[in-house]
Amino acid sequence: MPTVYIVSMYYFLLTVFVIGLAILSLRLRVRFVIGPGKKSLFAGLGRTGVELDFATGSGRIKFAGIGIKQLSLTQDDSEPEKETKDKERTKTRPPKEKKQRQRDWKQGLRLLPKLSSAIFGYLVSILKSLIVEELRADIRGGFDSPDMTGKAFGYYQAALAAAPHTVGRVHYTPDWTGASFDGTARGSIALPIYKLLYHTISTLRVLPLRELMKLAIGKKRGGQDG
Repeated sequence: MPTVYIVSMYYFLLTVFVIGLAILSLRLRVRFVIGPGKKSLFAGLGRTGVELDFATGSGRIKFAGIGIKQLSLTQDDSEPEKETKDKERTKTRPPKEKKQRQRDWKQGLRLLPKLSSAIFGYLVSILKSLIVEELRADIRGGFDSPDMTGKAFGYYQAALAAAPHTVGRVHYTPDWTGASFDGTARGSIALPIYKLLYHTISTLRVLPLRELMKLAIGKKRGGQDG
């Protein structure tokens, strides 16, 4: 019996470990498509999330890439009436008495440099961890004057020569006939979960969490918290 229990625990821990690795390997993803008759945005974890189509005013909740529920982006006529009733109910409720508490804002100012530095470093780390999975744009446009169109095309060619791998994702076709603009764009940006978790834990370790908690809670007026 103990042997069976040990084997069961072993397989259970192994399953939890494999599932944890699978979750950490997933990516938070934002994907967009802009073009004639198509304006969509997807945000979610892996292939699970919400996809909105602003061109048709609809959306879908997806699980593993499969749509499981339809959404409507147009507001129902009954919604304003519901919001009005909710506001009227809120007004009839007696206001709650707020407990007066004191906070040492001077201490907060002393923590501000360290806090801002940690947050800035966290944002920089997140930006560096972003993965551009797809980025492509096809643009056709011009100005009233052919000279301006030529200058814009010249700037594009210069930028393309300087950074072909980045600027090459954008294909620009000049329109010499007059002022116009048309194009399509699609892109996908992702952030691996394990990198988000790592940078978050690293930032929390350097933050003065205890001092921030004291500042947030404050002290009761006329006394001290136990």
